[in-house]
Amino acid sequence: MRFKPGNRWKSNKGELRYKIWRKNVFELNKAKKGGSKFYVCEKCNKRRKTTRVLHAHHIYSWSKYTDKRYDRNNGVVLCIRCHNAFHRKHKFEALNKPELLWEYIGKDKDDNNT
Repeated sequence: MRFKPGNRWKSNKGELRYKIWRKNVFELNKAKKGGSKFYVCEKCNKRRKTTRVLHAHHIYSWSKYTDKRYDRNNGVVLCIRCHNAFHRKHKFEALNKPELLWEYIGKDKDDNNT
């Protein structure tokens, strides 16, 4: 497989690691918030049985915090609407300020690590 310049996936291994990270973020969310039945948006508490309308969002930016890219604790689940609203509100400022996510969802950062 050939990759375009600037493509996030430099190899199939990188894409696989990302997919595993995403799955782990969703499974952690389901275990903590969904009673092992639902995935739940951290902002609006929308509950879904599938991940189709939900996104796994990096707390610490993919590009700025390379050592945390694949840490399952570096992810939260947001529905598409909340995810897009977060990025519209904070744009690139969120890359350098992970605390903006906690402010946006209305939680302390320690709430996610329990």
